[in-house]
Amino acid sequence: MISLTAITTVFGALVPLMVAYISSRHNFKKHPRLEFSESIEAAKEFDSILTSTESQLVKDRMAQKLVMKKNINFLETQYFYSYVDMELWVERYIDVRKYIEPIIDEDNKIVDLKNKYTMAKGILFLCMYSFFAILAMIPLMFLKYYLAILHQSIDTSSFLITFNLITWPILFIFIALVGLHRANKIADAYNFLKKFECERIKIKE
Repeated sequence: MISLTAITTVFGALVPLMVAYISSRHNFKKHPRLEFSESIEAAKEFDSILTSTESQLVKDRMAQKLVMKKNINFLETQYFYSYVDMELWVERYIDVRKYIEPIIDEDNKIVDLKNKYTMAKGILFLCMYSFFAILAMIPLMFLKYYLAILHQSIDTSSFLITFNLITWPILFIFIALVGLHRANKIADAYNFLKKFECERIKIKE
């Protein structure tokens, strides 16, 4: 039977943790007015460095502070800054950033965006996924023979064969997933640019 001391000890340990958790959630959520005030200040600070002579690093940090994302730079933020619904476009852009190439003019400003990879490359990654997924499925397709060979290799201490029988299907699965991920991201990048070109509204300077 559980003693009263044990129960008291458990509750004594849990109560401070629960209080700390509730307090952290309360403190994490800022008041809307405070959040908007900070957003306005960040926008003003960013606006002030658009034509300043600050270093690129400082400008990058200010841009990241404005959009509250680390994986974006000043030039990219400056580009989206001239469009309505900047935060929405930046959020979507960051997700496919590695698959989009900015077009930069002689003034070192981004004037447009284009796909880094062709759709043919996306299809190639999709074919890579299909090919290696089939290879990874072969042990399941011939499961009876696969298990028989695996048990035989273990019984005869043929550890190299055992290693290959286990490792290669896992490696094929990994390569297939990489191919699928790349194909999806290339398609997402195409969809983002298509949507951006159709729906973007440029702010008049």
